[in-house]
Amino acid sequence: MLKINPYLDDIEISVIRKIAEAASEYKNIKEGKKLINLTIGEPDLPQSMIIKEETANYIMDAKLGYSQLGGVLELREEIAKYYKNKYNVDVKPDEIIITVGSTEGLSTAIKTVILPGDEVITPLPVYPGYEPLIILAGAKLIKVDTSKDNYELTVETLKRYVNEKTKAIILNYPSNPSGVVISEKNRDEILKFVKENNIYIISDEVYSEILFEGKHNTFLQNNFRDNVILVNGFSKSHSLTGWRIGYVISSKKIRDYLIKVHQYTVTSASIISQKGALIALKKCSCIDEQVKIYKERAIRVYDRLQNAGINAIKPKGAIYIFVSIGEGNSLKFAEKLLESQRVAVVPGIAFGMDNFIRLSLVSHLDELLEATDRIIEFINSNRV
Repeated sequence: MLKINPYLDDIEISVIRKIAEAASEYKNIKEGKKLINLTIGEPDLPQSMIIKEETANYIMDAKLGYSQLGGVLELREEIAKYYKNKYNVDVKPDEIIITVGSTEGLSTAIKTVILPGDEVITPLPVYPGYEPLIILAGAKLIKVDTSKDNYELTVETLKRYVNEKTKAIILNYPSNPSGVVISEKNRDEILKFVKENNIYIISDEVYSEILFEGKHNTFLQNNFRDNVILVNGFSKSHSLTGWRIGYVISSKKIRDYLIKVHQYTVTSASIISQKGALIALKKCSCIDEQVKIYKERAIRVYDRLQNAGINAIKPKGAIYIFVSIGEGNSLKFAEKLLESQRVAVVPGIAFGMDNFIRLSLVSHLDELLEATDRIIEFINSNRV
C-alpha cells in the first residue's frame, strides 16, 4: 500500500459521531421505548423564514459566482459593525475572513500558527474536534484540569503548563460541553499573560450568543489583537448548521497569512451562504427567543437531575448539560443507556472526562424531560 500521512494513525472518527450512528440503528425499531437522540449539537429550532425567503430570492435574481477570497465585503462590514456595537472592539473588514463554517476557521487558524513540535494548551473538558487538527499539524494538545476552578481556566493554572514549546491556547467559552463561561477578570489576566509570553489564543466563540446569565467576555480586545484569532459562526446563534458559514477575525498582520491557508483550502465560502448570513445579521431578531427556549430547557433538566441527587455542571450558556455519572466507564454507560432506555448521549471520555456524559438540549422540552427521567431511572437502577 502506498504511504498515508502517519499523523492520521493517531486520529479516530469522533466518539460523538459513533454514538450518533449507533443510535440511528434504533430509530426504526417500533418495539419498546421511542429513541431520544441527545448526541449531536445541532439546533432543533427553526431557521428564520426571512433568511430562507430572501436568500431564495437572491438565488433566483443574482448571478452566482465566487466571492472575494475573504468573503463578501458587505458581510464583513456588518460583522465589523456588530463587534463595535456589542463589544466596543474596533474591527476592520480586511481583518475578517468568511469561512466554510467555524470548523474551517479553526483549521485555518491552526494551520497558520502551529508548527510540528509545538504544544497547544486547552482546558478540560474540551471539544473533541480540536485535537485531530492539532495532531495533523504535528503538534501536541495539552489538556488542563480546571475542575478546582469550576472548570474555568485561570492564569495560575496556565502558568503550571506553559513552557518553551507552548505556541497557543485554544479556548471555548461558553463551553461545549460544560456551558461554563469565563469571567472578565480571568479573561483579562489571560490576555495579559499571553501578550507578555508571546502566545496565541485561538478563541472559539461559536456559542457567544447563547447566554443564560451575565455577558459574554470575548477575547477579541483592542489592545491584544496580535495575540488573538477569534473563530465564530452562524450555526448555533441562528440555527444555520447546513449553511456552513463562519468567520475568523484577527489583526491584519495575521489575517494576511490566514488568507493564504483559506484560499488553498476552500478558495472562498459559498456566496449563497454568505447572503444568508448577511440577512441573519441585518434582519433576524430570533436570537433572544431562541436563548429563552434553551435557558428554560437547561434549567428544567438541571433541576430535575439535582432533585434526583444527580450532579451536573450548571450551564450558563451553550446548548448542553454535562452530567456526572460518578466513577465508571462513560462509553460503556452510554452504550448501556442506549440499549436499555433508548436514550443516546455522548460519553464524557470524548471530552477528556470519563466520569461525565453530555446531553444536547436540542429536543422539545417534554422529550428532554422524558430522557432525563430515563437517565435518572438508569442511574438509580445501576447504583450499588
